[in-house]
Amino acid sequence: GSRARELLRGVTIPSVTPPAQPAAMTLEARRVVADGAERDVPLRLYVDSVRQKLERNAVPGGARFSPREVRIDPLVSVSLRSDGSIDDVTILRSTGRPDMDEAVRRFVRLNARYSAFPPNVAARFDVIEIRRVWAFADGLKLMEEMR
Repeated sequence: GSRARELLRGVTIPSVTPPAQPAAMTLEARRVVADGAERDVPLRLYVDSVRQKLERNAVPGGARFSPREVRIDPLVSVSLRSDGSIDDVTILRSTGRPDMDEAVRRFVRLNARYSAFPPNVAARFDVIEIRRVWAFADGLKLMEEMR
């Protein structure tokens, strides 16, 4: 260590500041879309806990939609912040009935205060967008989209 200090004595190292990133790039880097293709185990476990909560709470409350009433299984995007609060609920593919689409949004908000991100997930992401197909057969099932 002392040899290295001797060699560096009198040498000035300029401080280099990284170039500023636009705010949009920073936000996008801290956001992830969980559509079923992710291989990140802690992220997948968190998404699975949200899925289980929604499915579990739909059964006792009685999903009011029978499979005959739903024309198309909706594709729903639920964006959650790191503290477990809802950022946004978007219907990417509609059921074909505006009242049912609104009921899906309301159901997500009624179950709000989802668990906060685990520390290892929160260190990397500020928002997780969970995209799932909602099937109303024998209760509610959230399924990964088939491609």
